[in-house]
Amino acid sequence: ISITDGDFESQISKLDKTEPIYIYCKSGARSARACNAMEEMGFVEMYDLKGGITSWKSAGLSVE
Repeated sequence: ISITDGDFESQISKLDKTEPIYIYCKSGARSARACNAMEEMGFVEMYDLKGGITSWKSAGLSVE
């Protein structure tokens, strides 16, 4: 679900707010925005991949 989608809040509202949610994007900017929006919506456990998938790959970690 992308923060840039017009129906982001509608899609996110279907998720269980008590379950852990892992959020990532390419550089970390959009995922940070998504975390902020989700926190305002009442989500309680979110994990944002700081620096995005680009940082993950730069650290030599695999992507499948």
